[in-house]
Amino acid sequence: MGTKLNKIKKQIVVFLLATFSITFSMGIIMFFVYKHIDPSGVQAFALVQMLYPALAAIGVKIYYDRDNIPKVLMNFFKLYIIYSILSIIILIVGVFAFPGHVSNVIVTLVTIVSIFTFFMIMNNKDNCFEKINMVFKKNLKTVILLGLLYIGLKLIIVMFGGLVDGNLSEILKKTIMRVASLIIIVPIGVVSSFIIFFGEELGWRGYLQPKLQVLFGKKLGVIILGFIWGIWHLPLCFMLYSPSTPIYCVIFYIGYCILLSILFGFVYMKTRNLWSVIIIHLINNSIVIDASSAFGEPISLKDLILSLIFCTIVFLPFLFTKEYKGKMSIE
Repeated sequence: MGTKLNKIKKQIVVFLLATFSITFSMGIIMFFVYKHIDPSGVQAFALVQMLYPALAAIGVKIYYDRDNIPKVLMNFFKLYIIYSILSIIILIVGVFAFPGHVSNVIVTLVTIVSIFTFFMIMNNKDNCFEKINMVFKKNLKTVILLGLLYIGLKLIIVMFGGLVDGNLSEILKKTIMRVASLIIIVPIGVVSSFIIFFGEELGWRGYLQPKLQVLFGKKLGVIILGFIWGIWHLPLCFMLYSPSTPIYCVIFYIGYCILLSILFGFVYMKTRNLWSVIIIHLINNSIVIDASSAFGEPISLKDLILSLIFCTIVFLPFLFTKEYKGKMSIE
C-alpha cells in the first residue's frame, strides 16, 4: 500500500512539473510577443495550451507504465506527442514568421488530427482505448443526459446574470440561439476538434483526478484539482483574458475551475467515460456568447463576486452526491 501511494505521489509531482514547465515556458514567449501580434495569434497560444496536460500525462504514463500500454494505444500516444510538439513549434515559429496566419494553421492542424484520431479511437482495436476510458458508446445515454443537464445549468447561470444586470430577455435570447446551434456545433466539434478538449480532460480528469482522490479523498481531491486547473490559466489571464485586471481574472478562474471540477468530477465518476467531460467541455466553450470579443475585457469586483456566487449555487451541490461518497480505490 505504502509503495503504491509513493508511486502515485511521484507521478503527480512529475506530471505537474511537466505540465507547468511547458505552460509557463510558453507563457514567457507569449509575454514578449502578445502586444505585437494579431489577437488571433494570442488565441492560438490558448488553443495550444490545452494540449499540455495530456502531453504530460502521456509522457508520465509511458515512463512508468510502458509495458501495460497496448500497441494501438501506444501508437495513438506517439501520434499525440508528435502532434503536440509540432503545434508548439508551429506556434513559436509562426508568431514571428507568419503572425497573421498562425491561428489558421493551428486550427487546420487540430481539424486534421482530430478527424484522423477520432476514427482511430472509434475502431478501438482490441478494446485498447478502454484503458483510458475513451470508448464512445460506454454509458452513452448517461453521457447525453448529463450533457443536456449541463446546458440547463448554464442557462440558469445566464438567467441569474441577466436578472442582476437587468437585461435578462436580451441575454436569454442570445443564449437560447447559441444553445440551438449546439445541435450542429457539438456533433461536428466531436469529430473535428475533440483533440484539444482531450488535451485537457485526459490530463485533469483522466490522469490527475483519480490520483488526487486516492491521496486526499474524493471531495478534497477534486477541489485540489480545481485549484491546480485554475492556476494553470494564469498566463492566459495576464495576456489574453483580462490583461488590465489579471488578478481578478486569476481569482475568478481558481474559483470557477474548482466549482467546475466538482461537476466534471461528478460526470466522470458517473460515466467512467472520458468522452463525457470532453463533450461537456466542448459545450462549455461553445455556449459562451461572443467569447472572442470578450478577450481583453476588464473584470469588475462586482462581476467577479456575483459570477462565483452564481456558479457556487449551481455546481456546489454536486459535491454531496453519492459519487463523492466512499473512498477511491488504488488501481
